[in-house]
Amino acid sequence: MIYLDNGVSVFSGREYRCDPKRCARNCVNLVSHGHFDHVPSSLSQAIVTSEITHAIVESRAGVKVERTTCEHVDLLDSGHVPGASMFLINGDKKVLYTGDLCTREKYFSPGAKPVKADVLIIESTFGKEKYVFPPYHETVKAMKDWAEDNAACGKHTIFYAYTFGKAQEVIAAMEGNEIFTTGPVMKVNAVLKKFGYRLDAEMLPEEPGEPSIIVAPAGGKRDPVLKKYLIAGARTASVSGWAMDRGMMYAAHTDTAFPLSDHADYQELLDFTKAVSPEIVYTLHGFSKELAKDIRTKLGIEAVPLKKGHLTLSNFQ
Repeated sequence: MIYLDNGVSVFSGREYRCDPKRCARNCVNLVSHGHFDHVPSSLSQAIVTSEITHAIVESRAGVKVERTTCEHVDLLDSGHVPGASMFLINGDKKVLYTGDLCTREKYFSPGAKPVKADVLIIESTFGKEKYVFPPYHETVKAMKDWAEDNAACGKHTIFYAYTFGKAQEVIAAMEGNEIFTTGPVMKVNAVLKKFGYRLDAEMLPEEPGEPSIIVAPAGGKRDPVLKKYLIAGARTASVSGWAMDRGMMYAAHTDTAFPLSDHADYQELLDFTKAVSPEIVYTLHGFSKELAKDIRTKLGIEAVPLKKGHLTLSNFQ
């Protein structure tokens, strides 16, 4: 049985909670990665997670968290952010829960690799046909060219990116340039450096100097130091898969936007599903209804969007 309530609950020999909102007693609590929307608000129970995610959760949540393992759960690289895991639950049937997923190669990961499973629970953030991202290296080249053009005009470049994951991806992509960032990103970098990641970024100087590249959280627009760079005429860009939507930079109030994502795009979701070859797929988040329909029609695999309170019993009889 699978249902959506306090995360994704999977009953397969015993109860598993995938990315629960609150850690539950008498079950296995699985935390896929360290983004706040996947970290339980209550961490009173032990969690099954990767070593990196455990360190990130403790740092960002500011609390001590017990980490444990489960002999029936395999942790697999999901390719989303450093330390992110998919969970293969080996119970009555093999259930693969992807969490947030990316199959493209990154500085920290070769990308998520499919494994055979009877049931697939897959994210569908970009599960609509319009969301097919351009090649990674094309996007990075465009970002570098734009930063070079800004510098030639005496302007600073600010890339707005998520504090954990995207910011580090941009820092790695801009390697070879002098890169500055703000406190929240430096805090995450400090955790990742303990695991051998090289992230060459320095703390943003108090006063603007020569044109530079700055990586900052989207919320960093309120940072008093960053404001000085904006007043000095810095050019700004949002870095997100949502840059595929033409109005994204206007909504984000930036000069431009680049479609660099931590998620799989539409075609990658379909390719991954086909390779897993499950009996049934449950889609979750984003365009879950649209992706489920296309999995049925294009791949010939039974698929339904997972909705809150919807019990799925047929696959565990």
